Amino acid sequence: MTDDVSIEALDGRTFSACRADPAAPNGRGLIVLPEVYNVNQWVRGVARRHAARGYTVLVPDLFWRQRPGAHYEYDQPDPARAQGEAIDVDAVVGDIGQLARTLRRTLGDRAVVGVIGYCLGGRLAMLAGVREPVDAVVSYYGVKFDQHLDELARLDKPALFHFGGRDPWVPAETVDAVKKTLAGRANVAIHDYPQAGHGFDRNGHPPFDEAASALAFTRTTQVLDAMVR
Repeated sequence: MTDDVSIEALDGRTFSACRADPAAPNGRGLIVLPEVYNVNQWVRGVARRHAARGYTVLVPDLFWRQRPGAHYEYDQPDPARAQGEAIDVDAVVGDIGQLARTLRRTLGDRAVVGVIGYCLGGRLAMLAGVREPVDAVVSYYGVKFDQHLDELARLDKPALFHFGGRDPWVPAETVDAVKKTLAGRANVAIHDYPQAGHGFDRNGHPPFDEAASALAFTRTTQVLDAMVR
């Protein structure tokens, strides 16, 4: 089950986030950052899946500044992509910091908070890993990393990147640049899934790739479950 809650932004305004709670909170929080489709039914399912593993999960409305409540299913790609292009990246990364602080207040002084992002959310997750008080970050097929290589070079949190080898939205040149920027970092793992495309973790919707999704999930849970404070 998921509920919508209100989160205070840095400027005092509020925005909505989907919240999923575990049966028994264990001090572990997780922020899930959606694709350009925003808080749709698929990403709510992701939140429930991680809540079942013991995480208190928040999924923010990424578009609240421009069009609050604009959530799209997968038959609405054009308006979803238009909203994604209009997003204020820096402001939303600040929202992620507020979500992390909210989870820490809720879960206690020794709480840990991870971030997972998909597509647009994968880009935001990694920027939050550099700028905000989170403990680990995971990016699934994050876009436009070529615009942030200098900042990614400062990434010092445990971090995991998943890239599909057949992803038209993340060029091979961008993946290579990310690998070069982060080469030799003990805190970073980068995995390629050669047969997978963009959205390969989107179970129930094309282009879901069951094998890639299962392997990526195993690797993701290893990073998240290793968070300590």
